[in-house]
Amino acid sequence: MTSKDLTADQIARAAEGEKQDLELLLRQLEPELRTGLTIPARWRRSLDPDDVLQVSYLETFLRIGTLRDRTPSGLRAWMRRLVQNNLTDAIRALERDKRPDSGRRVTVGQDGQSARTLLGMIAADAPTAGLRASLKEQVRNLQDAIRRLPASYRTVVQSVDLEERSVAQVAKELGRSPGAVHLLRSRAHDRLAELLGETSAD
Repeated sequence: MTSKDLTADQIARAAEGEKQDLELLLRQLEPELRTGLTIPARWRRSLDPDDVLQVSYLETFLRIGTLRDRTPSGLRAWMRRLVQNNLTDAIRALERDKRPDSGRRVTVGQDGQSARTLLGMIAADAPTAGLRASLKEQVRNLQDAIRRLPASYRTVVQSVDLEERSVAQVAKELGRSPGAVHLLRSRAHDRLAELLGETSAD
């Protein structure tokens, strides 16, 4: 079966939560997604196409329900944008890593200090997360949101943000490229902002 065999019915079932249909769709789309993925030469030692595709597939499982155009062409366009956005974000993170910003570092300390710093980073990027609750409640909500992350996101946030270990060290321990760790962290922060936004809206 090729990507040309995608059907609207199959896409609709995947968007409604049928994981087997979604897995099949991703297998069908992978060759064209991989072909369309070009990593600039200077980043090829730090970022592998599989890194970008794997995170994109995880994001697809998390967000397929938001797909509006549930046609083969609509799914293809949505997936291409997702992969390209992930590639762009990974490269931007690698570029930032070359010129670290001390203001973005998470300081480990007592009483949830590192969690508060992470909360500030996320809230600065996503005002919907809000800072209306008490500090203790904010930290508690953040810790709960971290527990709700997919395992790979949770591991990277715990290691890089809360334990303040370097991306290079975490990448080595996980057997992943630095680009993969940066991308996982970026998407984890996006997801945390969404989860915290949901909490503040309750």
